[in-house]
Order: sequence, then structure tokens, then C-alpha cells
Amino acid sequence: MDLWIRSQNKERLRLPSNLRIYQEVGQTDFNIQDDGCILGTYKTKERALEVLDEIQEAQLGNYHYRCPSNVKVSNNENMIVYEMPKE
Repeated sequence: MDLWIRSQNKERLRLPSNLRIYQEVGQTDFNIQDDGCILGTYKTKERALEVLDEIQEAQLGNYHYRCPSNVKVSNNENMIVYEMPKE
């Protein structure tokens, strides 16, 4: 089963390979990036960690109870799309 991630601005759909939290020098927000591509921006590191936890749960197949509103599953359940939350 493949887990794809849709960016906050809906302009990117990626099969992630190297997700991480990153804070630009001089910035207050925290970005979730995949190989340098920003997928979402959050006010606190704690919120960014919560989003990574949701992505992990979706990847493990626990999306039904952990993050149901952010996850779309294909009809044959071989593809999951996690939509990055706005906040």
C-alpha cells in the first residue's frame, strides 16, 4: 500500500521518501519537508510533530481512528492520500 501526501496548498502530491521538520533561520514557523519540498507549515514544533504522528498512523493503516478527515483511500485500498491539515 502506497501512502501519498498532498501539500497544504493542494499543488503537490508526493510519495514521501525523507520527511522531516525544518525551521528556516529567522523564521518562527516549522515546515514539514520531503527532500526539500515544503508540504506544510505549522506555528509550533509540537503541532508539526502531531502531523508527522498522523502520517505515521496513516502509513501503518490506523487512519480510521487517528486521522479520518485527512485521509482518502482508493477503492481497492492500495493507495492512501494524506492531506496536510491547514493548521
